[in-house]
Amino acid sequence: MNRPTPVLTRRRWHQLGAAAALTTLLPGLSACASGVGDLAGYTVSQQRLNQLLAASFPVTRSFAGLVDLTLQSPRLGLLPASNRIATAFDLVLSERIAHTRYSGGMDLDYGLRFDMREGAVRMTDVKVNRLMIDQLPTAQRLLVSQYAPGIAEQLLHNMVLYRLPAEQMALARNLGWGNAALRVLPQGLRIDMGPAGLR
Repeated sequence: MNRPTPVLTRRRWHQLGAAAALTTLLPGLSACASGVGDLAGYTVSQQRLNQLLAASFPVTRSFAGLVDLTLQSPRLGLLPASNRIATAFDLVLSERIAHTRYSGGMDLDYGLRFDMREGAVRMTDVKVNRLMIDQLPTAQRLLVSQYAPGIAEQLLHNMVLYRLPAEQMALARNLGWGNAALRVLPQGLRIDMGPAGLR
């Protein structure tokens, strides 16, 4: 006896159509149109991430209006073992009163979180690992060592590292997807879109 073929609802057709469009619009996407549980994933290269990050710098913050701390020339590295990203910066410290400038460097690393509302990958849990400033007097070095890491961590916390294309976010929302799993790989950042419970 033949069983009747299930009728696809309008919502189901809409989901399948959106999934098919997603695979067409995004080269290299590993999605298929078999259902909303499938993931749409791709990898953003280290080179591309570094280009995007560099576009947000230099950035300057002030110490009580007397000293300016500038971070510039970011150089991004990947830490797959800890699922984090490392970044080295050139640093410039400028005294407003004495008009003196000191150069140095700062190394830090951070985790990543996905902001579904903005469709953005943001930095989180920023940790400064090394701070070095050339020829800075001892008293000032102690002051900078005490406050500069905190300023840098606050400055970078929640900074956008990568923003997903608007077309991709629209299609993901049409499918009812509400999250992205983020994995740091040796060659770049893997982003897998999927349902809200995705980890």
